[in-house]
Amino acid sequence: MRKSIGDNMIPKGWSLERGLELVKKAGFDGIELWLGDVPWFQMATTDAEVGELRRRVENAGLVVSNVSTGLHWASPLSARDPQLRAQAVRIVERQIETASLLGTDAILVVAGLVTEEIPYNEVYQRCVDALKSLGGTAARAGVKIGCENCNAEQRFLMSPREFRQFLDDVNHPAVGIHLDVGNIHDTGFAEQWIEIHGPRITRIHVKDVLKHRGRCGDQSVYTNLFLGDNNWPAIRAALTKVGYDGWLVAEMEARYRYAPDQQFHDTSRALDRLISGHL
Repeated sequence: MRKSIGDNMIPKGWSLERGLELVKKAGFDGIELWLGDVPWFQMATTDAEVGELRRRVENAGLVVSNVSTGLHWASPLSARDPQLRAQAVRIVERQIETASLLGTDAILVVAGLVTEEIPYNEVYQRCVDALKSLGGTAARAGVKIGCENCNAEQRFLMSPREFRQFLDDVNHPAVGIHLDVGNIHDTGFAEQWIEIHGPRITRIHVKDVLKHRGRCGDQSVYTNLFLGDNNWPAIRAALTKVGYDGWLVAEMEARYRYAPDQQFHDTSRALDRLISGHL
């Protein structure tokens, strides 16, 4: 397994070069690039600029592990508004295009959002239909779509068997799950999700979770590795059982009030322990 971390964790006000230098110095192998969430990587970024972005990453001694985005929260594939839905599709298409340009084979998609106005069954069918088509686009580009399990936030696909049925209904080899082991805190156990999804896991987001905390700000449920309630020995054993040997991508909130670079070093060392199994 290899270690990556998101460029959205680079401290605010830092340049990309300074951030990449820190990521490399901390011992990571790659970087997850967040389309629309950082100034150097936007929907308006041209193909030539994306190529230059790849060069900057590789010059730092890193590779791009995957392309993620937070844009689907405002423009979900499940939207009722056809224009908003078309924008959501275009976001995924641009993720696929940029993934190819950046030399990676995986993207992250937040598939759909259940709300009071848009019920579960409606969200489910729209997402299945959209991902069937987008799966073909991804396959032609040699890219896999990983649908992230943002269980409680999406109010969607809450259990691992439910998520498996969803992927069965999409029924496309280029569409799998981008598994976040922290997002399962109030709907199950990460190690069980790993065992159920196995070969369909495209990437893994890694963070810890405090199950009895709030959801945002200083009371966030999310925390650094080994500080929370995840059963890390069980998670590591599950990764071995299913033969996962891909990217572990650190994704947590920037919690360090001082010396923000220290979070990168601490996270990298924790990932070393997780990969080695010495827990």
